[in-house]
Amino acid sequence: MAERWSIPVATTLRAKGLFPEDHALSLGVFGYAGTRHATNAILGGKLDYLLVLGSGFNERDTMHWTVREKSKPMMIHVNTDMDELTANGDLGHVVPGSTHAFLDFMHVRAAAIAPALEAGQARRREWLEQIKAGPRLYDIENCGSPRVPVHPAAAIALLERLRAAYLHLRYPMGWAIPAAIGVQCARSDRRIAVITGDGCMQMHGMELQTAARYRLPIVYVVINNGALGNVWLRARQYGALPEELTSIPDHDWAGFARALGAQGFTVREPAALAETYQKALAAGTTALIDVKADKDCPTPVYDFNAGKRAWSYHE
Repeated sequence: MAERWSIPVATTLRAKGLFPEDHALSLGVFGYAGTRHATNAILGGKLDYLLVLGSGFNERDTMHWTVREKSKPMMIHVNTDMDELTANGDLGHVVPGSTHAFLDFMHVRAAAIAPALEAGQARRREWLEQIKAGPRLYDIENCGSPRVPVHPAAAIALLERLRAAYLHLRYPMGWAIPAAIGVQCARSDRRIAVITGDGCMQMHGMELQTAARYRLPIVYVVINNGALGNVWLRARQYGALPEELTSIPDHDWAGFARALGAQGFTVREPAALAETYQKALAAGTTALIDVKADKDCPTPVYDFNAGKRAWSYHE
């Protein structure tokens, strides 16, 4: 019941009326800082099959390895990396090879797959509705926080509400800044928005010049909290020196963007977020929004911490 298909496969199955909407299958990220929906789907005990494409089973991805204890469905694991396929013991049926080739094969076999899915359609929809009836996120009150400096959740929540005009990129630190350039070139019919941090800008921020040079209409939203946020939250518990080592000066990233030929905007209060987002979108060229954010905002990783408490590092 946790099927996840490639775009051609999903399109074929939707055409047969098996999946009503694109987003019906998207329950969010599972693992560290994952959504409640994804956590409930995988750890709720009602899965029939778990199809894992290209992912490993490291600590973050498995909610501190909780998935191997609580998730007992039939698992199919597709990966080109044999170390990933064999490092975690017997976790189901392994398929060494390309996930692209695997999905292509499923696309070819879509007509044969459809009858089995049709038989369980009502049950699958009921399962999805039960999961989505609960809250998707933690600490949702922060999404409308009026505090100054801006709470990161308030900035991201507003962009989420405008998501119809955006294609989001959410990958490891700094990766999305240059990756957005390639995606925007490949998908000129879409508008690309990147939510990143000031630490990421120190890693790959110079790529903004490439985007600006070609006037790519990408909107970069920098959550500028003056820290390597999640690391800082832990480091400060160990004293002044660790806190200092994970802090970052408050750079003027809007000024940096303008120096590289892009549009630059600065937001200091939540009330200015929506108008500034619209201005950046209407600029028609590369734009960066420097959101002066609060760093004293704990990351909602309750499920991960619960999994961590249930296991020992000295297994």
